[in-house]
Amino acid sequence: MTKEISRRRFLKSVCIGLAGSAVATACGGGDAGQQAQPAGPPPGSAGDVTLSLASKGSTPFYDQERLEVKAGSRITLTFKNAADPTSGRLFNWVLVKPNRQLRVVTDGQSEGSPETSYVKPNDPDVIAYTRLVAAGESDTITFDAPPPGEYPYLCTFPGYYNTMKGVLVVQ
Repeated sequence: MTKEISRRRFLKSVCIGLAGSAVATACGGGDAGQQAQPAGPPPGSAGDVTLSLASKGSTPFYDQERLEVKAGSRITLTFKNAADPTSGRLFNWVLVKPNRQLRVVTDGQSEGSPETSYVKPNDPDVIAYTRLVAAGESDTITFDAPPPGEYPYLCTFPGYYNTMKGVLVVQ
């Protein structure tokens, strides 16, 4: 037995369904877990910025816990491992999406390795990173600033993420 509905009732239910979809999409209800990033200026439009960062000697801390750049900057970052060369300490610098630090560290430990600098290959939560840098050495990377916001950075070498951390502020 089929139930017939009036044309008016059918059109009403279609319109309500379409309106609900439009509202959900407009309010960010599209893909669960995906947050829209505010659009920033085009990459490189704010010019080139050079940043330098180092470890605090052989201790697992960065010498700066806050870095600032303008949105649209092309960033060249040099990270120096200032540990005593005889210490054998390895450090890196990893810039991640907001609130994704623990996921990046966990995935880096389980799916990464020393060869991948304890960063999961093709991790979508990682914006930029240096290789693991041996004591007394440095690594330089270049990348585009992400959209305005605060982005955590940390060392993914096992055991250091709790103390070796900071934030890149993009204005």
